Amino acid sequence: MTIALLPDFYASRLPGLLTEIEDAVALVESAESVEAAAEQARPADEPQAITLTSAIRWVRRRVRAVHRLLATVIGLLPERFEGCAPRVTSFRARLGITNVLVALREICAASLHVLAPPLGLLGPAAARIPTFRRHQQSSGPGPPPTTS
Repeated sequence: MTIALLPDFYASRLPGLLTEIEDAVALVESAESVEAAAEQARPADEPQAITLTSAIRWVRRRVRAVHRLLATVIGLLPERFEGCAPRVTSFRARLGITNVLVALREICAASLHVLAPPLGLLGPAAARIPTFRRHQQSSGPGPPPTTS
């Protein structure tokens, strides 16, 4: 049996800390464009720089994951987050803190097994909902015999 412990400040299934991911998403929410936020979050003049296209993809993956996660949290705890938009800035205002994802890990502790990354522990295989089972189609009858 393998047991792994995930500290409250680490993201699950994404590299880095929850605060780093949250700050990148908040940056996008307040920036004039995703491109501007990506350039600010992952500057091209740093030693380990990546292209702007890669930086945009990096930012968009985090924004998509966090916004979906926050929408799920609103559904899980509607009495606590009623009227809250699925945005980091909205959750920061509601909770009065800057480390929303770290706080949500504690608030949603009982539901971490069903929440998606970067907060929850739901794995990629469990996140997929199978629509049908795939079976090998039968080859059918053989070809008609040839007469010579």
